[in-house]
Amino acid sequence: MRVINKFSLVLLLGVCLSAVNCTKQVAQSVSGYGVLNPQRDFVLHDQDGRIFHLKDHRGQMVLLFFGYTSCPDICPTTLSKLARVYELLGPQMRSQLLTVFVSIDPQRDTPQKLKEYLRYFKINAVGLTGTKAEIDTVINAYKASYTKEETSSSAMGYMFDHTDLLYLIDRRGKTIHLFHLEDPAEQIAKIIQGKAALSHG
Repeated sequence: MRVINKFSLVLLLGVCLSAVNCTKQVAQSVSGYGVLNPQRDFVLHDQDGRIFHLKDHRGQMVLLFFGYTSCPDICPTTLSKLARVYELLGPQMRSQLLTVFVSIDPQRDTPQKLKEYLRYFKINAVGLTGTKAEIDTVINAYKASYTKEETSSSAMGYMFDHTDLLYLIDRRGKTIHLFHLEDPAEQIAKIIQGKAALSHG
């Protein structure tokens, strides 16, 4: 089944192909990227129960991803690929790259569950949650989307179709690139290194 999700013109409108319970979307470099996150900040709660401000991570490169710990395919595939990306970046760059995983399932994804889930992938990552309204504010700021799907085929009762893009945010808090699930780890690492060099300082 083919699904079309409309992004803003800034994202040049991606054509989406649906996968099992997760929506694929085409990633592109972003011109006019400030439109994606005009305030360049958001506030949620992290996996240790602390308040997380994106602005507190100026000076770091950030990979932002929306997902949930019960996701059967897109989320574990993406995070496993990021483990390889971190390996390719080397120790110095690894310490400068933070992966921010925003849960779209606050009902099930407790802070402790997020922490345990992300620990499995062995990357520099923080899991974020909040109320549905708080999460939706961030989702809307980044022109992302998700849809809750009730299912009788799983004991979990429901799953999500969701944006699978990885948002690369530079040291100044600006979204500068969008990665797609199908982008190879080598390409992601190379682009991160190049963008990091350009935005340094």
